[in-house]
Amino acid sequence: MRLKTIRTPLAAAAALAAVFAGAPAHAEEPEPVTGDAVTTPGLELRGKLDGERFDAWANVLGLQPHGSEETLVVYCIDIETPLDFESPYAEGDWEESGVANLEQVRWVLFNGFPNVGAEELVEASGGEVNPDWTDAEVAQVAYAGTQAAVWHFTDDWALLADNPVKGGNNGEDEAVLAVYEHLTEDTGRVPDPSEFTVDLEGEESAAYEDGRFGPYTIRSNAGPVELTADGGRLETDGGDPAASLDDGERFWIVLDEGTTEITVSGTAAYDLPVGRVFLATTDESLTGDAANPVKSGESQKLILAQPRAGEVPAEWRFALDAPPSERPSEAGGAKLPSTGSSLSVAFAAGLALLVGGMTVVALGKRRKAIEH
Repeated sequence: MRLKTIRTPLAAAAALAAVFAGAPAHAEEPEPVTGDAVTTPGLELRGKLDGERFDAWANVLGLQPHGSEETLVVYCIDIETPLDFESPYAEGDWEESGVANLEQVRWVLFNGFPNVGAEELVEASGGEVNPDWTDAEVAQVAYAGTQAAVWHFTDDWALLADNPVKGGNNGEDEAVLAVYEHLTEDTGRVPDPSEFTVDLEGEESAAYEDGRFGPYTIRSNAGPVELTADGGRLETDGGDPAASLDDGERFWIVLDEGTTEITVSGTAAYDLPVGRVFLATTDESLTGDAANPVKSGESQKLILAQPRAGEVPAEWRFALDAPPSERPSEAGGAKLPSTGSSLSVAFAAGLALLVGGMTVVALGKRRKAIEH
């Protein structure tokens, strides 16, 4: 029986490893977003900055991307700088913004409004929604509480516990404070996309039995993996199509008739965690005519509150020669039954090993990951 598995060499033949597999690939960065800031009225919050009273309006901020009709929910991460509505905004990065505590801010946004519904957020925080509030007013409260929590980490601003909302005598005081305290206590961590991977286990131990090769085990920390195959089909243990598998689930390969090669592709889709920063720029910068494409500090810095879709792609290529169902013995009389044989992998490309009567040739395996 002859079987070839394409896998990344781990020790020898480094040059060939680069040819067949290369370093783990990263997904291309999405095109940076540019747009214009918009706002709708919000609540005026009472707080302290550097030990002194510092009140601020938590107007509901949005960003209208150029070429799109949607409005993205954004938050201010720069409490002392006014918002310049005349300047367009371009997507930058956290280091460029100079703002502190990215991990905490991302957690606040991931668990705040609008990733959590306005009414749901207020109630989860232990607050109460006034039944007389309109949907817009509930959203104002949820947004104000989330904005206050963002400022707590980006600017070391503290919301007053006593009458935190100016004129908030209709239940806004308690609700905003509840959301703020909920989002600033015991913050967790939102995974970074660079940590998401999709991988495959089982090449060393896979066997051929009953007309199929396997099992192979999916490893993914980015969620379910959608699988497709060119040159054959993928099955679960019970013989059903293996179209989507979670981490730890297994599949088997069945080659098309007359085929010895198969390419298996996997994709895990996820929501890109919040935390994309937008900085004020100029029209000249957007056309590429400016020396400094993005400027900050002249207008309020903004951060995207809503996740964006991302993917982790992976690909594995196999060259598989299935053995005959039975073969004659050397004596020419008795037949030897075909049973599952463990597949061993040679870590030097092109190196053939004889393992239990089966030749195994390892070439290379290709694996991709994503980086934010």
